[in-house]
Amino acid sequence: MANRTQFEINGALDTNNNVLDNLNTLANAAGCFLTWDPNKGQWVVILNTTSNSIKSFSDSNILGDINVSGSGLTELFNAVSAKFPNSDTRDTIDVVELTTPDADRFEEEIDNTLEITLPYTNDPVQAQYIAARELKQSRLDLIIEFASNFEANTLKAGDIIDVTNSALEFTNKLFRVIQVEETDEDDGNLIFSILAQEYDADIYTVNNLQYDYRSNFTGIKSEVFNEEKDANDDVDFGNQMARLLAANLGAGLLRSLFTSDEDTGEVLTQELEFADEDTQALMEAGAKKPNLTHSDAVGTTICSGSPVTLTADHDCEVCFLETPNYSYPYTITGATADEINIELEGTITTAGANASLEFVPTVTTQKSITVTFGGNSTVFDVAPAPTKYPSNVTASSTTITEGDTITSVNVTTVGIDDADTINYAITGSASSKVSSPALTGTVTITSNAGSLGPIVTTDDSAYGADEDLLVTFSYTGEPSDYCGVSVDSVSITVENNATTGPLPDDADEDDDFMCQFVEVPLVYCGRFDAVTQRLKSVDVLQTIRLPVPPVGGISVPLTVSVTDGGTTSAAISIDSTATVEPSGIGASGFTVEVITAFDPVPAGGDTLITGTTTTLQGY
Repeated sequence: MANRTQFEINGALDTNNNVLDNLNTLANAAGCFLTWDPNKGQWVVILNTTSNSIKSFSDSNILGDINVSGSGLTELFNAVSAKFPNSDTRDTIDVVELTTPDADRFEEEIDNTLEITLPYTNDPVQAQYIAARELKQSRLDLIIEFASNFEANTLKAGDIIDVTNSALEFTNKLFRVIQVEETDEDDGNLIFSILAQEYDADIYTVNNLQYDYRSNFTGIKSEVFNEEKDANDDVDFGNQMARLLAANLGAGLLRSLFTSDEDTGEVLTQELEFADEDTQALMEAGAKKPNLTHSDAVGTTICSGSPVTLTADHDCEVCFLETPNYSYPYTITGATADEINIELEGTITTAGANASLEFVPTVTTQKSITVTFGGNSTVFDVAPAPTKYPSNVTASSTTITEGDTITSVNVTTVGIDDADTINYAITGSASSKVSSPALTGTVTITSNAGSLGPIVTTDDSAYGADEDLLVTFSYTGEPSDYCGVSVDSVSITVENNATTGPLPDDADEDDDFMCQFVEVPLVYCGRFDAVTQRLKSVDVLQTIRLPVPPVGGISVPLTVSVTDGGTTSAAISIDSTATVEPSGIGASGFTVEVITAFDPVPAGGDTLITGTTTTLQGY
């Protein structure tokens, strides 16, 4: 069977319905869930298809009990009846009916049919797929509900999760999230209540979907495309066809077209066609090779010597059973025979609805090559590889502070003669701070190497974000390097040296900045030696996001380690820190006490980890 689009929306929108109902109906026809994303503050869609778990839950991050339930008897369906406008019969209402095999039913299960309507699906195979998916999904009746900590803050309805619980005999069991509710506790903690339904990837199988063509005349499968019809019919085909033509001519279903000899009036040939234009077009399309649509965009630039694969396909709307393999002649123009590794003319054969032509162009000058087959053409601009070019660029330092000097920027080249020159350009947001050399100029090459420098920058003595310099080299007369053989530039970061101070007084909308947050430890748990009872290591049980200041700020621990202090105590050292906003200066969220310096920890498993704390706000 030919490939078909899995989902496609075709139908008239009923404006009498409310917007959300219409959106949900469109989402179902497009194979997705509609859900509200509180982080983005907008409605989003999640594909209703196979997926992997994005979050694991177990006793470590499930708070309290897990409630398990099943759907009621009336929600357990074993058949589905889906009404849809069938495009084969000019969008008149058709019905797809599917049933659950007896082997998959529960003992003593009563018959129960799920009735659905698909107003925006007019393809019968798509309608079958949606109906089968809804029926299988309705039989996944295991529902769980549990609460989790802040780790669940990114979950949305439609996401796949896995749950492990020994009491319920769950080991990485998959569920699809139905609903997530966020609750603010009195102590400032966030609790997330999760409702999820059992997930099974088998509900998305497309096996056993079948397309049966329905005629506009009879409403049943057209005999023209019935693969079960025996080609070796023992009825006299000539007599049968004569009776058929006579009957259809009399009924006005066929028109008779004659050609005759102009002198004698004798009928030479007779052609018959269906009076209904749609039916005639269907018959003609079934007998003709369809044009191919090329996948590559016109004007694509490629490199000389690089393999090119031009793909094409067709949408054979009448290939209901198996898509035939067609042969098409191809031609390549704009290049000579020695510039293409295949013949300039030949034949290409499709594999079902798809075709491809592979070739390698080799040119020494820019050329435009046109490849034509299947009624369409694609133009490729083929660029030769450069013969003289910069091959590498390095700088004595790639990070400086404004006001400092870059000793040199060095370039190595290929194919450039001694005493010849290569162009350079200094660009980037910090280029206005370069006092010397000039922002553009040339560098003399000796033994395929040259140097630019020193590059001197100035200090504007004002607060500002880090900026950059880009030093780029190019050789005059060479084509653009589509072949990617050249390394022609180096980027240099110019850091601001004003660590404090106000933002510019003339700040406008181009100077706006958004708040940023960093995740730091909040709750620590010590791991003690079972014999000596001395502290061995520290685990982080809970983190918090704290705002990052544009300037200034205070330091808080980011990572820590433990140093054994002997028989009496152990020391907790701060290995790395993060700079965060002091409480009350543009901060938001709930108030917490963050340890900024640790006290020594004496031996004994019941000892708390304490230290100097600072009151901050975050989430």
